[in-house]
Amino acid sequence: MNVCLAAVAKAGRSGLFSLVLGFLIPLPFGRPPAPRTDPATWALLLAGFQERGIAVVAEHPRCSEPALYGLYVRGRREVVVCQRGDRSDTLRHEGWHLVQSLCLSGRPWLDRGEVDRKLSRRDQRELAVLVAPDRWWREAEARVMAQLPPDAYLAVLDQACAPTHR
Repeated sequence: MNVCLAAVAKAGRSGLFSLVLGFLIPLPFGRPPAPRTDPATWALLLAGFQERGIAVVAEHPRCSEPALYGLYVRGRREVVVCQRGDRSDTLRHEGWHLVQSLCLSGRPWLDRGEVDRKLSRRDQRELAVLVAPDRWWREAEARVMAQLPPDAYLAVLDQACAPTHR
């Protein structure tokens, strides 16, 4: 406490303002910048989903939840993508949950080795902490599939939803 008071006294009035401002405005050191949606990627994915009869909507009551980027509406050909983050990544992720449910009937598409190799360390940590063990596989696979470029993603979506895989 004495060190803090000495620093304020030494800094003077303008220094006090800077010191207080520094505590009030958190700096994003160590955090990646907020992801942005690439318009070309978004357009390709949106058109691809629409061509396949999958509705993509931006408005949903749950979009008011600050940590929610999107969701798959279970049992329907509808994906919600909230107006935040990298929307194309969210669309691929939530779209894969649709594929898992409607096309694969909950069966895995990727093998465990491929998921382990392609999950980032950050995703591995988040999944270990935030996802229940019974949902881990679905969430991990959706995160891996969201990494695919649009054309490859849509091709795999078509493969997974082909009548031979149902």
